[in-house]
Amino acid sequence: MSKKKNSIFREELPGEKKSIVNLLMTGHIVTISCLGYMAFFLHIQLGQVSRIVDTINVESMTTEQVNLLKGRVTRSVEQWQSEMLGLAILGSIVSIIGGIYTINMVIRPLNKLVNFADKEGQTEPLPEFKSNNEIKQLATAITALTVKLEESSVKMKQ
Repeated sequence: MSKKKNSIFREELPGEKKSIVNLLMTGHIVTISCLGYMAFFLHIQLGQVSRIVDTINVESMTTEQVNLLKGRVTRSVEQWQSEMLGLAILGSIVSIIGGIYTINMVIRPLNKLVNFADKEGQTEPLPEFKSNNEIKQLATAITALTVKLEESSVKMKQ
């Protein structure tokens, strides 16, 4: 039995098979990595503040020493704020890009397929998909199904 070559994927780049799931998972991994970094950073910073607070002994400290500790805590808090703001901006950018990508790669092609199915393929041909992912596989399967249904309809009329 010979293996049938999957003609859904283009042959421009050998071995290339783009998958929507893989691309979306990459976005999730980036987001989770940012969250992990943020948690690690906060853990380190909170440890530093905890050590500073543990060294405070009001009875034996001078005003200069209290002001020094106060300055260190203030700097740590400012660093947290700037770091969290940067991560929030990065996370927002990744989310926006992921949303736009999802709309362009998943939602619009699926809407085209739904419109084709609603019109039962009678008024227009199946839309062409340039990407090589699960949506194109679905479009190819729908095309094959449409052809088989037309053939069986013709056979039933005879």
